[in-house]
Amino acid sequence: MTHSAINCVQNAPIFKGLAAEDIAQLAQISVHQELVKRGQVLYQPFTPLQRMMIVDQGRVKVYQLDENGKEKVLYMLRAGSIDSEAALFTQHQHYNYAEAAEDSLICSIGRADFQALIHRVPQVAFNLLNVLGDRLTALESVSALTGNLKAKNRILVYLQQVSEQQQQNPLILPEKKKELASFLGITPETLSRQLGQLVQEGLLKIDGRKMTLVEK
Repeated sequence: MTHSAINCVQNAPIFKGLAAEDIAQLAQISVHQELVKRGQVLYQPFTPLQRMMIVDQGRVKVYQLDENGKEKVLYMLRAGSIDSEAALFTQHQHYNYAEAAEDSLICSIGRADFQALIHRVPQVAFNLLNVLGDRLTALESVSALTGNLKAKNRILVYLQQVSEQQQQNPLILPEKKKELASFLGITPETLSRQLGQLVQEGLLKIDGRKMTLVEK
């Protein structure tokens, strides 16, 4: 399957609704399908913000390290996700790490080219505000999940959110269990134990990465 530079740009939420000629120009000034191997770090704290990334294929995890070097996953980027939007407007630095969770293909666009487009097409700026609003809501949701709720309830709420996002039940677990445990702020052992508890209580059925929430 060949890569479509037009589709890659067009599928990014920030560029939805743009005229075909603007999409075509963005596709021409973007860098497409850079191969990033699993485990390769795309950016880390104190490196300069230089480009917005679009994940064309694969998965990228964005995380922080605590003072003991323990990893805390903030969010996962999948096909169609964008990241480092701030690079389009600021010359600040990154605060987190981004690492390929599997071999991935990344597209990107630089600040100067993007700002030139905004002067011509202000709609792009409004699209970006919506994307940033969604990201803020997602991070607030993470804070709620990892804050006051007990481990079992964190897992249950998370699975309910994924089911809503995928609009299906059974749902497909989008992360590996180790990544999910880090995201929820619990150990992999606690995750496995609490999933088993949910199964025993009749609230969940598990078949590999396919999970069915059972209503009572």
